[in-house]
Amino acid sequence: NMLGEEDLNPRGFHQSEPGERISSMMSPTLILEDGLVRAGLGSAGSNRIRSAVLQTTLNLLAGVDPQSAVDAPRIHLEAGLLQAEPGVEEAALARIEATGQEVFRWNQRNLFFGGVQIVTRDPDTGRLDGAGDPRRGGAVAYG
Repeated sequence: NMLGEEDLNPRGFHQSEPGERISSMMSPTLILEDGLVRAGLGSAGSNRIRSAVLQTTLNLLAGVDPQSAVDAPRIHLEAGLLQAEPGVEEAALARIEATGQEVFRWNQRNLFFGGVQIVTRDPDTGRLDGAGDPRRGGAVAYG
C-alpha cells in the first residue's frame, strides 16, 4: 500500500535505492499513564493520518470516551488549505478565515479525514474498550 502513495514518493515511483529506508505516514500511537498502556490507536488516511491521530488523542486526553473521540469532527491543513468537517465550531473557522487562511467546509463526514481505530484499557479495572471510525466502516468486536 505505501509504495503506491504519491505523497510518499516525491521523486516518483520505483526511485528508491536498494536498502534505502522509505518514508511512511503510519503513526501507531500509545498513550501511557504511570508507565502503563492506557490506549493504542492508529489510522488509515495517507497524509491525514497524523492530524486524525493527533485530534483523537487530544480528545482522549481531555477525558472523552473512545467512540466520541473518534466521532468528533476533524480538521486538516495541507497546501495552504484548511479543510473542516461539519461540526467544527463555525465561529472558530470564521476567526481563522479572518487571518487570510482559506477554509473549505465539507458538507458531511468523509473518509478523507482518516479512519481512527482505538483500544483503551482502564488502569484501575483492566477493562478493555474500543472504538471504530464510521468514516471507514470501523467497528469494535468484543469476545
